[in-house]
Amino acid sequence: MPLFERAQDYAQAFGILCAGIIVSVFICSHSVQAVDLPTTATILICGDGVVQTTEEVCDDGTGNNLGEYGSSTAERHCAPGCASFGPYCGDGILQARYEEECDDADTDDTDLCNTQCEALASVPPGGGGAPQVGSTPNIPGGTQGVITSQTETKVVLRGKGFPNRDVTILLDGKAIGVVRADSNANFSFSTTEITPGTATFGFWSRDGAGTDSLTASFVFDVVQSAVTTVANIFIPPTARVSEKQIAPGELLIISGQSVPSAGIIAQIFNGPVEFTSETDRSGAWALQVDTASLTTGYHLVRAAFELGSTTKSGFGRSVNFYVGGESPLEDKSPDLNGDGKVNLVDFSIFLLSWNTENERPDFNSDGRVNLGDFSIMLFNWTG
Repeated sequence: MPLFERAQDYAQAFGILCAGIIVSVFICSHSVQAVDLPTTATILICGDGVVQTTEEVCDDGTGNNLGEYGSSTAERHCAPGCASFGPYCGDGILQARYEEECDDADTDDTDLCNTQCEALASVPPGGGGAPQVGSTPNIPGGTQGVITSQTETKVVLRGKGFPNRDVTILLDGKAIGVVRADSNANFSFSTTEITPGTATFGFWSRDGAGTDSLTASFVFDVVQSAVTTVANIFIPPTARVSEKQIAPGELLIISGQSVPSAGIIAQIFNGPVEFTSETDRSGAWALQVDTASLTTGYHLVRAAFELGSTTKSGFGRSVNFYVGGESPLEDKSPDLNGDGKVNLVDFSIFLLSWNTENERPDFNSDGRVNLGDFSIMLFNWTG
């Protein structure tokens, strides 16, 4: 049986999961852990004519969200961004520039203001009757006010990184901006310098101890003349170890940073062994591991966070350490080409050493490149 077909069988047996998120957002990871941590990223498009109730209050379709004046509640127009309506008769605000005489925010003609915002004969225009909320002045000789049309293509990105730390935004692998997360780890970035079509955005941050996060990537279609919003982008926690080589039975400190007041799931492979921790108000987390519970050899650890039962991140960048005192510590990262990702390129390199004694891809140091090493590669798969 050809080597590649055997590797495919192993991949199927161990379960490489490639989940499509909303439009065409893809995140790949393998399934050896007990806990399922799906991404919760969502994509909203202001201009597709579909109201996403989590973020939008209206959507009149591509090129139509201009916020123009509406003569009634039924004829109101969505404003740019789809977060509100433009001015209209019935919004309870006296729009004098649009020749409203009154606006009592109802839809009947039984009181002092009719459904066309015209005052009945017993009410002086612009006064009496129900109280008006605000006013837009009608300047003699002037023209009616208009809201500038927002028809340019725009992308808005929102998510969580690390408290008070910079988040670098990548477009097709190149940095296009840096934003700072607030004390709750929330960040937001928007740009109009984007070409409609398929785009790959990446996000990474550096925690307070100088450790870089995994780069979270999302691929989706940018819609022309619309606002495409990607929400719930979560940068996974960082992880580091107190010792790269440690004697069996000694305590190993694993620590990192994530969002504040969150639960941390840390996994150690070979095993896998799973531990839980919590972050403090600064997002810092740490746990102690008795290495007597671990086998002699190389191990990899990675972490994810969860807030409640619905908000969960993917797993972050893994770090390796060695339990034992006989073998010198070497770089056992499955990132064989050193590009910061574990993907098909590394898999191709890995296949060249299959069933050999090549030390570099022998991740578990058992003397042969085999199924155990392939499992470790899947454990760290980023796509």
